[in-house]
Amino acid sequence: EVNPELNFDYQIALLQGQLGNIELMTDKLLDYAYEKQDNTAIVQNYLTRFIADEAQSTFLNYLKKTLLLRTQKNPDVYWNQFLSWLYVQQKEYGKAFIQEKAIYKRNPESLNAILSLAYMAVDDKQQEDAISILEYVLENTNDVSQQVAAHTLLMQLKMEEAIPSDYSKIDSELNNLLEKYGFQSTTVTLIKLQAHFKAFYLNQPQEASLLLNKALKLRLNNREISEIKMELADVLLFDEKFNQSILYYAQVEENMKNDVLAHEASMKMAKANYYKNDFDWALQQVKVLKQSSSLLIANDAVELFLLIKDNSYEDSTRVALTSFAKADLLLYQNKEEQALNGFISILEKHKGDTIEDETLYRIATIYSKRKEYQKAIDYYKQILEHHADGIYVDEALFFSAEIYRKYLDDPEKGKPLYEKMIFEHADSIYFTEARKQFRILRG
Repeated sequence: EVNPELNFDYQIALLQGQLGNIELMTDKLLDYAYEKQDNTAIVQNYLTRFIADEAQSTFLNYLKKTLLLRTQKNPDVYWNQFLSWLYVQQKEYGKAFIQEKAIYKRNPESLNAILSLAYMAVDDKQQEDAISILEYVLENTNDVSQQVAAHTLLMQLKMEEAIPSDYSKIDSELNNLLEKYGFQSTTVTLIKLQAHFKAFYLNQPQEASLLLNKALKLRLNNREISEIKMELADVLLFDEKFNQSILYYAQVEENMKNDVLAHEASMKMAKANYYKNDFDWALQQVKVLKQSSSLLIANDAVELFLLIKDNSYEDSTRVALTSFAKADLLLYQNKEEQALNGFISILEKHKGDTIEDETLYRIATIYSKRKEYQKAIDYYKQILEHHADGIYVDEALFFSAEIYRKYLDDPEKGKPLYEKMIFEHADSIYFTEARKQFRILRG
């Protein structure tokens, strides 16, 4: 009353939240965000706590309903953007895409937001939504860099789903795209993808190396050079030229200090040493990487550290570990059948050894990738029954539950697995998703 210029919507919203008046809190927060749009991120950050804690609850339904009403009553793109943000939090990229299209039609300046949405859909393995978004980008942009980015992502999705009979067609499409857009710095992502395809799918590592070495002669910035060198190192590793690949990973690590790319290069360097059976050196590298700020890299480092450490105590000659590394290399080289035979052979020769749970996990992963879901479940089950104190229990629980829910259309069998995961593995990187899915199934 003393100063009508002051806005206390945010403070009032927080008090309403503490009183349990969630709907009033939501309305006040949205009013405040609209009035003070610079503070939108603060409001969204606060709402995220409720979204995370109350997945699929009345709060979430109310927030969606009130945002939809605001988009209808007040034709301001602000509400479309807010609604798009909410759908992204829920990983509902198709619905977010509808909002982003509405924003673009009213302000057709840039498709960057829509392209970012495609990247997120790809990362979350939502291929159908990603393809729809990318096709829309290609239909509506004249920007060459956006076209190249969209084509690269589309080709990447095709490669992931491809069977050997599709390879020649994909190779031809990649050649046509490079011919259309030219071999230059703006097509680096496309060049990298073509090199990767030649090595890992067509088994032509020499051609892939030539392509990448040619790309290094282009005018590129430091990050682009590092990304090309990383791909080149991957190809050399595929070709079992271990020392050369390690040299390139080391260059990337040096060039991109304190960057996620440097951590990734360090992890790949450790893996290269592991593949060439230099286990002690790999162990030294992953010891450091366990502290990485990137959760996924730290997780991979812990996994490799435990694999080497656990299988060096009982067997100082590391016979089982050497066989395991060989099968792992075949898996890296996309030689799935040979890798599977290698892991099954390890199970037969080293039954009861510490290597057993890692081997069961690898076999289950391969069968899952091959869409042989019942076989995958059987191997995950062996981990849960015989290695209940091992490091792969949370993966076995989570991925078994996911298979029952997504592919075997039997969510009731998945529910107790999600529940066990929540109560016994709160430190797992799959905990949040398991909790969300359990709450949905529980209703």
